[in-house]
Amino acid sequence: MGSRRNKVPLPIALAIGAGCLVFALVVVSVGSGLVIDLVGQIGGAFSNAIGKMTSQAPATVPPSGTTLDTPVIDPAANGGYTNQTSMVLLGEVPPASVGKSGFLVNVYSIGKNNARTQVARVEVGGTTHFATPPIALAEGPNVFVATLAAPTGEGSDSPAVTYILDTKPPKLTVTSPSQTVKLNTSTADVVGLTDPGSTVVIRNEMVTGGALNNAVAGTDGKYKITVPLVAGPNAIDLTATDQAGNSTNMSITLRRDYGQLAAHLSATPAKFSSNAQVTLKLTLHATSFNGVPLGNAKATFTVTIAGLGPIVSPELTTDATGTVTWQVSISGAIAGNGQASVLVTSSQGDQVTGNTAVVTT
Repeated sequence: MGSRRNKVPLPIALAIGAGCLVFALVVVSVGSGLVIDLVGQIGGAFSNAIGKMTSQAPATVPPSGTTLDTPVIDPAANGGYTNQTSMVLLGEVPPASVGKSGFLVNVYSIGKNNARTQVARVEVGGTTHFATPPIALAEGPNVFVATLAAPTGEGSDSPAVTYILDTKPPKLTVTSPSQTVKLNTSTADVVGLTDPGSTVVIRNEMVTGGALNNAVAGTDGKYKITVPLVAGPNAIDLTATDQAGNSTNMSITLRRDYGQLAAHLSATPAKFSSNAQVTLKLTLHATSFNGVPLGNAKATFTVTIAGLGPIVSPELTTDATGTVTWQVSISGAIAGNGQASVLVTSSQGDQVTGNTAVVTT
């Protein structure tokens, strides 16, 4: 009997073929995805590499012949004047030099005949700012410049900055008014000499609040300050401070004199009956130089009436107009000529008297 081959039924064969086709399509699809993903990853890595290359800092050493930018030293405060014997210089470097190795800031002192002396060397750090170690200053002007140096060479000088060391106290004199002159005004102009640009402060301790005032001396060193005065001696304190901060103190005494004193006394009533009981009113008007009212003066009245002993008032004080009054009751007098008087003492101790007649009938 011949062999018999087993045949797969057509429906089953068709089903198997369709399954294989689907599987192949799936494999191709998945494979394509993997390939696409792989290609994408490779492309991304390449892009990142390119990006990193383009974002890296340029070479530390600039190309030969490249012009180096110039650093800048911060301007000197207070016009450069200082009484400190050393100074830290601050400044900035060009941003392109930040974070690069081999970049330095060189600082030079420029002396007479433009002689250069290197006084500091600072490495450029991670910011545009730089600060030198303390640099010793010489008395008088000290001129500094800075340069930026790289392995390829040194750039040009920065704009110069000048510090002026001044450790000497300023001179201070008063040329007027003379301390031997008696003043009759309520203020005085104090004039003198000090170092140019110095600030002179004046204070009169005798005036309430000190009457503080100040002025800046001109280029010739002259100053003029008005100060108020009180009666009698005035202790005036002066302080001159130069632009570097050095100070000089001195004191003077100015005397305010009221001039010729006068006491103008009146009595009301100036004539009355001895049999009557009256109130006698005495009025003083005290004046000084050129008739100026003598305020804050002490006044003591005395009344002498016929038939009565002297009647003396307590010590009274004149007001700002130089005026003060006193009243006293009079009784038991007899007819006759009497007198009222007053003794006035200024706040300087000068005295003057005044009199007026008082008549009883």
